[in-house]
Amino acid sequence: MENKTSGNILDTNNLSKLSKVLNYQLSTTLLFLLWYGGGLTLLAVTIAAILFSPYMLYVLYLEKKNGWITFFTILVLLPIIAIILSPMIELLFIPLALVYFYYFLLKFVVRDWIQEKNAKYELQKQILESKKKHEAEGDLDFLIQK
Repeated sequence: MENKTSGNILDTNNLSKLSKVLNYQLSTTLLFLLWYGGGLTLLAVTIAAILFSPYMLYVLYLEKKNGWITFFTILVLLPIIAIILSPMIELLFIPLALVYFYYFLLKFVVRDWIQEKNAKYELQKQILESKKKHEAEGDLDFLIQK
């Protein structure tokens, strides 16, 4: 049981790190919306998205969130491929906006995942404590009801 608990805590740590990065990443969205830096700001925001996306996909893979990985592929990667293959290269900012929209949605869902994992951990902890209490009292009926 201890190993599973440690795994849950590690999984929550991965999600917590992802949540922190998403909060930071979304603050750069303001830079994207301001456009005051021109090409340099757009370049910085693009590099941030390119560097963060593999980590985000890795955490989603660890958490077995295949639907979110598929959603990322459809929402972001397919438009990038379509724009690269088309003659309208200047529309590359559209997938960048979609990436930050995806991050925005994911930010809220990751918080829910963390809360669910913490609640599950607490429930497992309470069940274990209850079993220990009943075993100490010699209550065998509790074990049969399992």
